[in-house]
Amino acid sequence: MMKKTIIILIILVAVIGIFSYFNFWQNKEEAKTQGLMLLIEFEENTGLNNFVYELSKRNIPSLLLVHPTFIENNKEDILSLQKYGVEIAAVLSDEPLWDIPYEDQYQRINEAKEKIELITNKPLRVIGSKYFAYDENTLKVAEELNIEYVLGRGVTKSKATIFKPEEYNVKIFSVSNIDSPNWGTGSLCDYSYWAREETPEQFREQLFYAAENYDKISPVSHTYIGGLKERWNQVYLDFFDNANMSWENLDQFGLIDSTLPFSEIPQNREVQYTTPKPAIPLDEEENVLNPCYVDGTIIDKITEEEEIVIEEKSSMIIFENSSGAMCVALHDFLEEKKYTDYEAHLTTESNFYDLLVDYMSNFISSEGFSDSFSYYPIIFIDNRAFSGFDSKTKQTITEIIQKNEK
Repeated sequence: MMKKTIIILIILVAVIGIFSYFNFWQNKEEAKTQGLMLLIEFEENTGLNNFVYELSKRNIPSLLLVHPTFIENNKEDILSLQKYGVEIAAVLSDEPLWDIPYEDQYQRINEAKEKIELITNKPLRVIGSKYFAYDENTLKVAEELNIEYVLGRGVTKSKATIFKPEEYNVKIFSVSNIDSPNWGTGSLCDYSYWAREETPEQFREQLFYAAENYDKISPVSHTYIGGLKERWNQVYLDFFDNANMSWENLDQFGLIDSTLPFSEIPQNREVQYTTPKPAIPLDEEENVLNPCYVDGTIIDKITEEEEIVIEEKSSMIIFENSSGAMCVALHDFLEEKKYTDYEAHLTTESNFYDLLVDYMSNFISSEGFSDSFSYYPIIFIDNRAFSGFDSKTKQTITEIIQKNEK
């Protein structure tokens, strides 16, 4: 009897062990790394719009770091991005905020805060500087101005860490970091690899390594690289589609990981490079073939030719390539509305660009997703011009159609 009981117990322990083993690996497989995508842009909007477009298709939120001057010069485009899960942060890219007196930091940060909030009409929650540098004065200023996060140069390898100094009601967002054997540490960022003579393949390897080995990461893209240059852009798209990630917004991602006295929070002031030394200069990199983006040379073709009048036979004129997501969305909308009173022109038509330029010459700018005729579909209706097809454009065109049907 005793022997039988022992055998039963052994079998029971074995079953429990096997179940626990498979349950462990199942949970490990299901566990996802938390991620927050950081975007930086100082140049122009093409790469930024491309990158946000790809993020929005995948419902990936992001934090956009911009200098106040850039947002002032690109107000409408930046504001439109907020509809796609983009939160605006300020980055003072002129110099690192290391060992700068409190009064000087207060003036600079407060000026940036006021300029950005005036445009976004939302509280500024994140501040950073060149190299994601900060010191104790930065925290004092952030607390005084009710800024929730200060960006810090990475100190926990490719793991992103949210530190809470005991002395201040501010969080330090220590971004994901890399260590280049040739050029020292930098952010987990396309620019860091490009500037250090390294390749998109090396960057891809580090992105996936970070996702597989850390529970929280914050990849960064300078979007004039990651959103515009084909090889670097493809790395991100591959990562978005194949890495085991749970993409979070700032509130979810920004939960505190470690609370310590300020003196015990590690800092990283190591900067071994100041001048990029890329293996391939950006002007030699191939650009992204974006199915919704309009070749900028079209704009250059606008002349002082006699303006044409939109013919009455169609109350809507569409110029498109039929393959972009926004073009598809427009036709889905027209089918849903059972609206057939339109004329569509495809990029494959021999006179497509000449005809488009004729129509564009009647307008100083476009409405909708782009104010510069930069995205397909380009729609002319009721003596108005729209570029791209987002929710705002959809609502406006719906109202125009309803008005014309009365």
